[in-house]
Amino acid sequence: MYRATTSARTLALLGALLSLSAAAPEPARGGCGCDKPPPPPAQVRPGIAYAGTPVTLFSPAFVVGDAYTVTFTSGTTGQTMSVSGTIVSRRDVADGQYKPQLVVPLPSMPLGPASISATRGNRNKPDVAIDDSVFTVVPAPVALPSQYGAWHYPNFQAAVARDGVVYIALDATAIHLPMVFEARAGFRNIQGFLMQLLMGGAPDATQPVPGMFVFPAANPATDSDALHYSRHEFTTYFLQHMERQPHAVDATDGNWHLDGSRHVDHNHLILAIMGSVNGAPPAPGATPPFDLVLSTYSLFYQGLVGNASVSVGHSSQTDSYDPITGKSGAHGDVFTNGPLTLSGSAAIKGDATAASFSFSGSSRITGQQTLLAAPMSFMQILVPAGLPDLGAIALSSGQTMTINGPGSFRVSALTMSGKSKLYIDNSGGPVTFYVTGGVSLAGTAKVYIADPDPEHFAIYVAGTAPVDLECGTPGLYGVVYAPTSSVLIGGSAQFSGAFVGQAVSLDGSATVHYDQALRGQ
Repeated sequence: MYRATTSARTLALLGALLSLSAAAPEPARGGCGCDKPPPPPAQVRPGIAYAGTPVTLFSPAFVVGDAYTVTFTSGTTGQTMSVSGTIVSRRDVADGQYKPQLVVPLPSMPLGPASISATRGNRNKPDVAIDDSVFTVVPAPVALPSQYGAWHYPNFQAAVARDGVVYIALDATAIHLPMVFEARAGFRNIQGFLMQLLMGGAPDATQPVPGMFVFPAANPATDSDALHYSRHEFTTYFLQHMERQPHAVDATDGNWHLDGSRHVDHNHLILAIMGSVNGAPPAPGATPPFDLVLSTYSLFYQGLVGNASVSVGHSSQTDSYDPITGKSGAHGDVFTNGPLTLSGSAAIKGDATAASFSFSGSSRITGQQTLLAAPMSFMQILVPAGLPDLGAIALSSGQTMTINGPGSFRVSALTMSGKSKLYIDNSGGPVTFYVTGGVSLAGTAKVYIADPDPEHFAIYVAGTAPVDLECGTPGLYGVVYAPTSSVLIGGSAQFSGAFVGQAVSLDGSATVHYDQALRGQ
């Protein structure tokens, strides 16, 4: 798309939550939940829209029941299109107050800035006149693919606003898994909510907000920087908006939940990019055609990940398996920002990336070893509000418990010992635990998963309490994301899926089988 110094032909929207460039002190919302600050009061909302989108106008002159003609005029071509509407009383997402509003669909218009006027009845003078500096027509949203992989959209054209900001609309309706997209400036949604900023305290800040990051272009003479935006765990968001859930949407007004709180549309996003072309802002209107690249991959892009360090000892090992063929493979990749230490007869059957490598005994890495060029940051876990609270799950010898899905649950601690058994019935849909304390699976405790798809059972650990996984066979099928916790995987069990921690230790004769489906390759 555009870089700060050169024209460019490629915009990459990548999906990777583990490849964040730098940590920042502010908590990252990551584009999830309905607790966004409301958009400010405005004469028109949203200020960026595509054909068919409802556009809402506000004016003290409006009276409920009056009929109006709304005219949109392109700021670059002069083309006009008019639509009719009637004043209605609805709650304003800005302040929650009922106000007279004029809601009309945006007709098909040239891309770029557009002015708006609203005229009552057969009058000649409009009651509302909005300059094209505050409203921009953008292209129809690009449907983000639900599968991991890469897609190219040749000859794509984005919209440029009057102030030179470039806009692209994205439709994430099909995505139900954790993925990330990129942006130099930030994201709003089609309602006008600010979803995420790239830089905290923009425009003068230099540190990215966690969840937002930029990769410099491989070829700066022809390509733009790669721009990323993190979209957090989706399952919880969707479950909360199902019938009888706390955030069920009001059928009469999609901006609100039945419980009276605001509903934030996370499916229809507007990507805003600020930059220059040959030292000047791009011209308002449609951009020149370029190659739009969409690339998505999982939050769990490697099998074993440690923010600060990873150690693999004794006869433990990592490898991979293909869930389609059932065959094992040598893609049990390991990543850490710090040192990777191997000892005994431990083996990493895959590639490894670390700040340094240390070997003793007959330990080995079968794949490629890569020295880390720059540390990566990790998405902070924020527990969504309104989750069913299971309290502490504490099972000892002989005790059993069943968790029925689909569902996302708040858990204060997860502790199992002896011959205890935990049954996760995720046959009807994913089960996710948000654990605010520690996790300990010890001894001959067993966790049985109905559906072994690792993305259908997830444990997100919020806080710094340790995670100790030393349970008996069948081990654990799932994913564990605990970026601020020490994680110990030991014993003799088999662990299938992917695991992320602060300081990670794989010990004993335990094996981590990385599910290659998580890589999407």
